[in-house]
Amino acid sequence: MNQLANFSYDPAKCSLATSLFKALQTIEPAIPAELTVVDFFKTLEQPPEKALGDYALPCFRFAKAIKKNPNEVATELKRLLDEEKNPWVESIVLKGAFLNIFTNQKEVAKALVPTLVNGSGFNILKSNPDHNKTKVMIEFSQPNTHKEFHVGHGRNVCLGDSICRIFTYNGYKVIGANYIGDEGTHIAKCLWGVEHYTGTDKIEEQTNKAEWLGQRYVEANNKLKDAEAADKENGTTIFETYKAEVGTILKAIESKSGKYYETWKVTRQYCLDDFNRIYKWLDVKFDHFFYESEVSEASQAIVDEYMKKGLFVVDNGAVGFDMTDKKLGFFMARKSNGTTPYITKDLALAKVKFNDFDIDRSIYVVGSEQNFHFKQLFYALEKMGFPQASQCYHLSYGMVVRPDGKMSSRSGNSFTFFQLIDLVVAEINTYLEKYSTEWSKEQREDTAHKLAVGAIKYGMLQADPNKEIVFDPKEWVSFEGNSGPYLMYSYARTQSILRKATEQGLKGSLEHLDLLTHESERDLMRHLYDFNKVTINACDNYRPSTIANHLFFTCKAYNRFYTEVSVMKAETEDLRAARLSLLQAFGDTLKTGLYLLGITPPEKM
Repeated sequence: MNQLANFSYDPAKCSLATSLFKALQTIEPAIPAELTVVDFFKTLEQPPEKALGDYALPCFRFAKAIKKNPNEVATELKRLLDEEKNPWVESIVLKGAFLNIFTNQKEVAKALVPTLVNGSGFNILKSNPDHNKTKVMIEFSQPNTHKEFHVGHGRNVCLGDSICRIFTYNGYKVIGANYIGDEGTHIAKCLWGVEHYTGTDKIEEQTNKAEWLGQRYVEANNKLKDAEAADKENGTTIFETYKAEVGTILKAIESKSGKYYETWKVTRQYCLDDFNRIYKWLDVKFDHFFYESEVSEASQAIVDEYMKKGLFVVDNGAVGFDMTDKKLGFFMARKSNGTTPYITKDLALAKVKFNDFDIDRSIYVVGSEQNFHFKQLFYALEKMGFPQASQCYHLSYGMVVRPDGKMSSRSGNSFTFFQLIDLVVAEINTYLEKYSTEWSKEQREDTAHKLAVGAIKYGMLQADPNKEIVFDPKEWVSFEGNSGPYLMYSYARTQSILRKATEQGLKGSLEHLDLLTHESERDLMRHLYDFNKVTINACDNYRPSTIANHLFFTCKAYNRFYTEVSVMKAETEDLRAARLSLLQAFGDTLKTGLYLLGITPPEKM
């Protein structure tokens, strides 16, 4: 059995690990059985600076295993590798107990460029047998109806969609799911606000109906707050009257009958239509939609089921169990008034995911303010006996904030996603104005759409998920610096060169890749070579930002290459053909990486 089969994305490292393992066996034939060639693969690291080599091997662990001095082991390993003349090795520099290894650039070019040009390099990770048999559900977006879809929701959608793409690229069986919050007190307040609205504009006249309903929710919330404050000051009971009216609407929705339920159905659909417009604009698709209204009854049933099993107990009228052993307080599964909180619906939904969809892993893309919620949820699932509980993961992310602070639907200071789209498209169109006479209207609109989507998605994804984003649309649409348009422009420029070459009857060739010896070519190829390793890291750590930033530095390496050497005016025809192939390899890698971020770059800019 080939122990390195799952690491074929890095042939240089596999070859080095094999050579080093054999060399250690030569130094000490009786090495411990638990020490394998995989240990060498995993111990080989990439130095922080290019001047230190392409790989570095710290020899301490292996020296300890065979009870020898680390510096002596490093010296012997170098000697044996020098004797073997591994084709991947250009040179080895000894630094105490470290081996700094420089790879042979010609070997890298020969192994790398053809696989990127023919596309096979982008399919290597899809054949991982462990991943192939693992079904993963990634739940993301989860907007509430009867509220506007704001910029913060946008980060969730971009993050979840990218995670789905990255997991699929890494060979997992992925189900992308959306869980729509379509019932609850906030909706009852919104419909109460609609009933009390005195304005002349009608919802049917609105382009963005969810936004209009969100405004009614804000007004209702403020009206209820004012009434409560007035009651306390004047001794009146207006707030109690209002509260009772909201309660009546909520009961009608939950009982699925009456005029308020009919209004709920119509207004709910308006919101779903608006959400789907945004998903279509962003090119985001879901394999399945769940709705909060569909799991209400199941959430009550699950409480009854686990009361009978003895896990849930009654405590001061509420039902749940003590989680203080995990410092999580009391887990409330049913309130004293008989209703189930949101977390119980998550329990019911998890049961559906595990039983009906037969998933092995469950990933929840939800903001960091819900960290405690998911700690309670996963522990409850564990105590309920679901084996998948240990494979549940909360992908927590920071908020998207305005320069002047946090946005809130309740406060009415959120920036809607439709407003963001309009703002970014307007900025992009200013740039595309110079093509108004050259391009058709359809071409300008298509390019503007792709650039706007790319600008927003990259702006949402290039920061680590744990960090807050201060959203700055002007910075996001910049064609300089770490931005989506900068990456897309690098791609479009590459395609322009390749088109010109085709028009002149020139083609790339894989026959003379050994001519790619310039330092800028070496640097670019190293970035391309690392692409699959980076996508593995992004998958393992749920970090699309890893890919985003790698693509940015790859584009910087490409632009250095573009500045320092000529492709079309290369010194020889063979060198030009080799550089055209390298250019195609770069373009295809960048396009694949952008796809993993949910971005489709325009072919012309």
